[in-house]
Amino acid sequence: MKPRHKKQKTRRKRPKNAVFSAGDFLRQQKRAIRKTLVFLVKFNLLSIPLYAIILTGFQSGFLMDATSNMVVAFLRATGMETAMHGNIITVPVKDGSFGAFVSWDSTGWKSMLAMFALVFATEFPLRKKMFGLVLIPLVYAVNILRIWFMFFISTVDTNYFALAHLTVWSWGLIFAVLGLWIIWMKKF
Repeated sequence: MKPRHKKQKTRRKRPKNAVFSAGDFLRQQKRAIRKTLVFLVKFNLLSIPLYAIILTGFQSGFLMDATSNMVVAFLRATGMETAMHGNIITVPVKDGSFGAFVSWDSTGWKSMLAMFALVFATEFPLRKKMFGLVLIPLVYAVNILRIWFMFFISTVDTNYFALAHLTVWSWGLIFAVLGLWIIWMKKF
């Protein structure tokens, strides 16, 4: 006796130059909206640690100290005289010295958590997502570069610090995270 096979439904293939109907367009739009909503739900669920840290007021002294030490090492490696007292880093400027406190928010923890959430909210296979975790230390390195740049610009003129801190690098770090995420999605 021959085994019975169910006939599989076959879709009629469209020629490459075929025009899509309105129904095809609506189905594609629904699929795109559904994928976007699933991504946003995953992203928000993966952002819960960020909200929990903010609400509890948790701060990692270890990460603040590590960040301060790396910035000072980078400043010294690039020829800048620095002093560090706790997490306050000072550099000589024209009429004295300039100091800034490396706070919990200066460590880039929000950007690193955002990168984690962006990578794991995608529909990519776990293997690719694990490779995406390599971007988290890269985001941290960009943050160290950001802090170094702010001290460097302060040696030119301390008035530039506020502009660099509040505008250029706040948005710059957001664009860096999004840019790295897009490159990871497209290239890796």
